[in-house]
Amino acid sequence: MTEANIALTTLATLKAYLQIAGDQNDALLESLILAVSAQFAAHCGRNLAARSYSPDPASPDFDPGNAVLDGNGYPDLLLPQYPVVSLDALTVDGQALDPAPLGGQAGAGWLLDRAAGVVSLGQGVFPRGRANVTAAYRAGFAAMPADLAQAACEQAAVRFQESAAGQGRLGISARTLADGSLSYATGPLLPQVAAVLERYRSRSLL
Repeated sequence: MTEANIALTTLATLKAYLQIAGDQNDALLESLILAVSAQFAAHCGRNLAARSYSPDPASPDFDPGNAVLDGNGYPDLLLPQYPVVSLDALTVDGQALDPAPLGGQAGAGWLLDRAAGVVSLGQGVFPRGRANVTAAYRAGFAAMPADLAQAACEQAAVRFQESAAGQGRLGISARTLADGSLSYATGPLLPQVAAVLERYRSRSLL
């Protein structure tokens, strides 16, 4: 599956849910999974599947919107994406900072609350400034929470059932992309899906 890094469920899971044995609709199902996954990320205001972010323009993970940050004048700084799988590098005003040693020695390095995506300095603050903090990190769910994966499966299943292939009455719109593949539009969220996504909304939207 292309762009598998954003997919919140799998082709095999969706086909099992729909009780589809053949492969004639695989391309459509894969496109729907990606469309629904992107829809969920937009609704939640954050990327949900694990991926890496880098401040380095030469890196394939270059993402200044998530890796180049503004110092806030406090000892704690929120990373835009979370939960954090790993924080590989942190710089403040061009100076690389090391993680605190095991045991959390006071005044040395940084500490990370992985679940909340909060980086804390053992000493001092993140100086106020524009784009003066950079972080190379990996964030998102490496193992998709069961409720989120099920929600993606249910939403994609409904979109398939509405399609001509699923013999639905409503149909779905599609457009051909530059590479020749099809992109399928997503419809409104199912009520039970919307309820699940509320638990994963970005803190900036709450």
